[in-house]
Amino acid sequence: MIAVIRRRFETAAHGALVFPLVALFLIFFVDEFDTAAFNVLAPDIQRAFHLTDNAFGLLVIGNLTIVLLAAVPVGYYGDRLPRRRLVLVGATVAGIFSFATGLAPFLGLLIVFRIGNGFGRLMNDSIHNSLLADYYPVDARAQVFGLHRNAVYFGAIVGAGFTGLLGALFGWRVAFVALLVPMLVVVFIARRLEEPLRGGTDDFEAAKLAEGEEPVPFAEARRILNSVRTLRRQYAAWLFIGAGVLPLAYLLPLFLDRVFHLGAGARGVIGAVNAAATFAGVQWSSKRTLGWMGKGLGEPVKRAGLSLGAVGLGIALLSGAPWLVLWIPLAVATSFAAGIFYPAFYATQALVSPARVRTLSFSFGALYLVAGVWLLYFLPGISKIPDNHGLRVGLLVTVPYWIIGGLVLRSAGRFVADDVARASTQLALTAELRTRRLESADSDVLLACRGVEVAYGQVQVLFGVDIEVARGEIVALLGTNGAGKSTLLKAISGVTDPIGGTIYFDGRDITHTDAVATTSMGVIQVPGGKAVFPTLTVAEHLRAAGWLYRSEPEYLAEANADVLRTFPRLQERIDQMAGNLSGGEQQMLALGMAFIAKPKLLMIDELSLGLAPTIVEQLLGIVRRIQENGTAIILVEQSINVALTVADRAYFLEKGEVRFDGLTDDLIGRDDIVRSVFLEGAGRKSTSGNGNGKTAPVLKKATFVDAPVVLDVVGLSKRFGGISAVDDTSLQVREGEVVGLIGPNGAGKTTIFDLISGFESPDVGHIVFDDVDVTDWSPDRRAWLGLGRSFQDARLLPSLTVAENIAIGLERHIELRDHLASFLHLPLIVRQEEDVAWTVDDLIELMSLGAYRDKFVRELSTGTRRIVDLAMCIGHDPKVLLLDEPSSGIAQRETEALAPLLKQIQHDTGCALLVIEHDMPLITEVSDRMIALVLGHPVAEGKPQDVVRNPEVVSSYLGGDMAVINRSGASKPKAKPRARRPAAARR
Repeated sequence: MIAVIRRRFETAAHGALVFPLVALFLIFFVDEFDTAAFNVLAPDIQRAFHLTDNAFGLLVIGNLTIVLLAAVPVGYYGDRLPRRRLVLVGATVAGIFSFATGLAPFLGLLIVFRIGNGFGRLMNDSIHNSLLADYYPVDARAQVFGLHRNAVYFGAIVGAGFTGLLGALFGWRVAFVALLVPMLVVVFIARRLEEPLRGGTDDFEAAKLAEGEEPVPFAEARRILNSVRTLRRQYAAWLFIGAGVLPLAYLLPLFLDRVFHLGAGARGVIGAVNAAATFAGVQWSSKRTLGWMGKGLGEPVKRAGLSLGAVGLGIALLSGAPWLVLWIPLAVATSFAAGIFYPAFYATQALVSPARVRTLSFSFGALYLVAGVWLLYFLPGISKIPDNHGLRVGLLVTVPYWIIGGLVLRSAGRFVADDVARASTQLALTAELRTRRLESADSDVLLACRGVEVAYGQVQVLFGVDIEVARGEIVALLGTNGAGKSTLLKAISGVTDPIGGTIYFDGRDITHTDAVATTSMGVIQVPGGKAVFPTLTVAEHLRAAGWLYRSEPEYLAEANADVLRTFPRLQERIDQMAGNLSGGEQQMLALGMAFIAKPKLLMIDELSLGLAPTIVEQLLGIVRRIQENGTAIILVEQSINVALTVADRAYFLEKGEVRFDGLTDDLIGRDDIVRSVFLEGAGRKSTSGNGNGKTAPVLKKATFVDAPVVLDVVGLSKRFGGISAVDDTSLQVREGEVVGLIGPNGAGKTTIFDLISGFESPDVGHIVFDDVDVTDWSPDRRAWLGLGRSFQDARLLPSLTVAENIAIGLERHIELRDHLASFLHLPLIVRQEEDVAWTVDDLIELMSLGAYRDKFVRELSTGTRRIVDLAMCIGHDPKVLLLDEPSSGIAQRETEALAPLLKQIQHDTGCALLVIEHDMPLITEVSDRMIALVLGHPVAEGKPQDVVRNPEVVSSYLGGDMAVINRSGASKPKAKPRARRPAAARR
């Protein structure tokens, strides 16, 4: 018999040392005596303390809750402390509190003693599994986990019979007191356990190198585990399993006592028989799990899900079984199905869990068990059903939890293979990074992204992105709209948690580090678009930016002064709320806040977004100055011309993948890479015929001197506090005319748009639109009259799809608005809906938005939202359309295609356009007339070529860097010093 048992352990160990498996098996085996005793003797304990079913259930589940909640800190320290010591201490404490349970004189002490005993169970379910994964290789784990789990059922077989007999002969207290001796004997045997290398059975060399890494902080470990899709499904399944399995700890003994009137001895025998069946199920499953893995790594967890469904069906049959002779075989079959679950489940969890947080991975399931039993069983009042409707109904209501848990777990199968590969890659990359640090203490690689993958829900955005940034290097991150540039920056800064890959910064793995920690390390991001708090003043923003250095008042004072010297407009508006600043001034404020934070790596998303050429030129000088101080910079920029002025190397992203990396000078000639995916096609439509191969006539600029005035702005002035935003401004727009409005940031351009469209009221002056004085009209009345408006930040409805947003733009042209007619689906309503659908389809085709038709706006990139906004403006069919920086946020080649599209829109609709734009090639090409503003007042007006040559316009707005002025179109950038390239790039 002993020889057979020994062969069983040696076979499971696959040639590795058998002793660790034997020692942990024995601890688990003896500890299960206590659980078996409590299950068998539950009715006796209930009567001894005079508890109702619900009260006894609360006692059992409350005890389990406290114990299981302690699993997370135990798992956390299990990834930091020697696990063998935790196991020995836990087993000793469990034995002592089992002994104390039999001596408990009143209910309060009983609760305390049961919680103490539960500490040992914690070690068995979390620390044991982690140790076994590091003691034994991957191909042995299924049998090892199965054999270890069978200690529970072997213990239940022996323990149920042993404690049931002692309880029948001497009472329930003696059964618990007797458990101390075997536990102490087992602890004495297990003291020879040695601590294994974490991850050593996955990749010994990599694990040895990674051994010196700092333990993973709890918040980061939680994000790591949450990024593993298989684990997320397993934890979700635990919610339902908890609501199904934990109540059985007291329902089944009470069921045998009340329904079939069985004493402690008989209950012990039945418990032993059921444990033997589960034992057999575990053995059967452990032998087949490796074969299931051969069919696919996700196959075992699918089988585990099926076993949960089978358990649910078995419990449904048990709840209705009328005779004990039928109940027992049903219970045996159900127990066998439950045994199938464990080897498949735990072998999968060990595979997908990263080695450095594997102990916490096993412990985390306890939280979901607890949450499930309270949220799904006690709080809804399900726990009262046994008292109110009987134990048969009480058992039956747990069945849905098993079925749902099984379905959720089965759905995890499709993620297992990818998650196993990611866990292995992460260990190897951690070892590689440590090797680099050991070889070179001052490695020039500051940031290394390896195989980074990011998803928003079910939509994956990044696919295996690899980039490197050297210390003091400026790297441009370029790409088409929706390519994933901003998402990559969010992943690096900790705002978005990657689902795969690894990110290293300054020699540390920051893949799952949160944004607060990355900021403290020196990773600073300037997000594109809204990067300020509208209700805080400029001064409050600058004070908030220095939160990391609040103990260094001298540095903060100098840093604030430097920002205000760099951006004089911020000094003028120091007490103004950020929401009242222009778009360009808000961008200045966001950049100023980043400069204060002492970045080691500065990531700027859309440097030139909303900024005048002179300001962009200033910022480029500041970027170079920051680089000279040793700061590395990642520059996301839609204009390749702007990127070329500072960056030597570039990465080009398309559809979430790196399509090109190398010198920026090499990138500019790659038309196969630097290409438009939205507006280029639309732009071509403007010069093509109707499929006959003939080219349509080129649209020429007309003369509008004699055209009637459709918009007349007379003497407008507007002040915000002590700041004059618009000062005695007058302008006219004639039918079919395109008027460009340019000027430095803070010149009042957007404020003029707000006054014309009704979002602000002028202090002085009036506005005449289509021969009607609309000065006092609300924005919606002006829109109904035919005034269209776009905004810098594309104000769309994020919870609606692209098609639905465009349909809203057609609202002005709906003839019938009758809720009753819509409810009755009358023919006129049907025809209107069909007309709207056709028009929406036409606009989607015109703007090349077909790939995004049914996507929610919140899923789109900044540039794509801009295209949708433009489509809505066209659908509105206005007489005058106000466009506030239409090229903002879209790529350079797409901007180059925007001019012919705007001219085509104007030609086809006949509307007049008033356009604010900082891209000089675009605004000069599209405008019939141009107006330049400085400090809220026009300083030049006339033909575009004359206005851009005006000395005052050049000095106050354009500056001298042609690459900055010509953000789109051909441009020869200034010569720039070569930055140091990372070693990988040089190779």
